[in-house]
Amino acid sequence: MIKTFFLYLWYALATTAITSVSYLNLAPQFGSNPSKEEKIEYEKLPNFENGTFINFEDTPLTTGKISIWDFFKSDSLRKPENLKTEKIDNSFFIQLEDKEYQIAWLGHSSFLISINEKIILLDPMLGSHASPISIPSLKRFNDELPINPKSIPNIDFVVLSHDHYDHLDFSTIQIIKDKVKTFLVPLGIGSHLRSWNVKEKKIIEMNWEQSYKIDDLEFVCLPARHFSGRGPLNRNSTLWSSWAIKSSVVKIYFSGDSGYGIHLKKIGEEHGPFDFSLIDCGQYNLAWKHSHMFPKQAVTAAIDLKSKYFMPIHWGGFILAMHPWDEPARESKKLAKIRGVYCLTPKIGSILSKETLFKESDGWWEKY
Repeated sequence: MIKTFFLYLWYALATTAITSVSYLNLAPQFGSNPSKEEKIEYEKLPNFENGTFINFEDTPLTTGKISIWDFFKSDSLRKPENLKTEKIDNSFFIQLEDKEYQIAWLGHSSFLISINEKIILLDPMLGSHASPISIPSLKRFNDELPINPKSIPNIDFVVLSHDHYDHLDFSTIQIIKDKVKTFLVPLGIGSHLRSWNVKEKKIIEMNWEQSYKIDDLEFVCLPARHFSGRGPLNRNSTLWSSWAIKSSVVKIYFSGDSGYGIHLKKIGEEHGPFDFSLIDCGQYNLAWKHSHMFPKQAVTAAIDLKSKYFMPIHWGGFILAMHPWDEPARESKKLAKIRGVYCLTPKIGSILSKETLFKESDGWWEKY
């Protein structure tokens, strides 16, 4: 009887394991891994060791015990009720006059930008869940988006920072891929896009310090302090990055996901000053303090980057940490004022431009 029990138990476990592996291999949202040929080329790079990409600073993934129960338990401070956004209409896509720009925050770390007659999407995660399957606790705060991705008429550039689910979303890519002229991505992320039937000619992969320039617009792929991976077996198989977007109209720094590090001051010295610095400041925790910035660190980063305006990002979309959902904005605003940094906290969907820059809806989160 005991032998039969363990035989059935072994069979059940084996079946579960095989089913799980098969799902990981076949479900398209998990993407794909870089090819053997690509990995051979990566081995020549200073930021690739022993089969994976690395940070230049020691970056432990975790620094302490994490309570899974604390993460998934209900907490009203961690999620707003009935979050509403501003709506972006087709007027956003009308050609701007010279020296004009528009920057719209779509929530979390996603942005829609109009500059130099080009439409740019940064980390367009416009899906409902920050996960490969619909996990209720990882559902987006707002049911309605500031803009329906199906209504975006044309996209000149999609810029991606890394391949985590809250930044690279399969469902969004499926909707927009045929309207995108060029995807600018860190090394390895092209493997995901190609597996999702994005045409090879549209994909430009870059290592840190490489750039792409067209007319008066330049995109520079820069270091970040983070990690990558969409499954349990491909950790750090693709690169993570931050970006500088430079033009004679405006200079923007986009941190992607990053912990605070020495790379920020170097970027400020070599590529700054920046008009706008969009800096990771949300989903932080002492247990993973090297991978995301706390508000105090984000304000310091804004100073390191020589920023005219600083905007905390990576909040207002999902519960991915234990802090109150609006703490990144509240604390960043307070700490930035103390240090003489101008902190922008626009409502999701509102458009920043020269005309609206100082008309932002300050403290909009307080009603929730």
